[in-house]
Amino acid sequence: MSVVVAIKENGRVYLGCDSQATKGGTRTTLKNPNNYKIWNVLGVEGCAMGHVGFVREACVVRLLDDLVRDIDVYHDAIDFGFVVRRVVPAIIDALNDARFRDPEETFTGFDSSYFFAYKDRLYTIMSDGAVMEIDDYAAIGSGRDQAIGSLLSTEGQDPVTRIVKAIKSSAASDIYVDYPIVLLDTAEQTFHVVTEDNEKEFLKKKGKENA
Repeated sequence: MSVVVAIKENGRVYLGCDSQATKGGTRTTLKNPNNYKIWNVLGVEGCAMGHVGFVREACVVRLLDDLVRDIDVYHDAIDFGFVVRRVVPAIIDALNDARFRDPEETFTGFDSSYFFAYKDRLYTIMSDGAVMEIDDYAAIGSGRDQAIGSLLSTEGQDPVTRIVKAIKSSAASDIYVDYPIVLLDTAEQTFHVVTEDNEKEFLKKKGKENA
């Protein structure tokens, strides 16, 4: 599987993910931004998502261009209820339209789990469609437990450093998690890629920026 880590801090949500994809006994590194496990929601400033699970689902969900409408942003309506009533059904409908699910059958769950982040709000959408609002930090994927353990031990450090350390911890013990680490936040909305070679330099630079 994978790992995606999210932290709420500084009036924004920080997201990070690993870049390994597996199929059967093979694996590959995701280098194209279209394949990243985190992405900016199309047409919505300050909105991003993360994904672990079946890539076929992510391909459909990341291309939704009406997941959040202008009127929702205008009325600041993007909250827990919005994710439950709007985002989850929209994902189900999109997968039905793409024939990844049989619309005639009762919904039994996704083949994936998601993060949905808007400005400083963070939600987990679980594989059964349940939604949880996150107050501080969370992780999804096969490397979740190692990442959460790392996050518990780094409280008080800057969020980018914490995410890198959490994913590094997952990569050290989970065969489905590996570098590069991709970072994004809902304020800047720019991707940063951290490799094993540039990690120390990147974190040193981030430390100076936050000093």
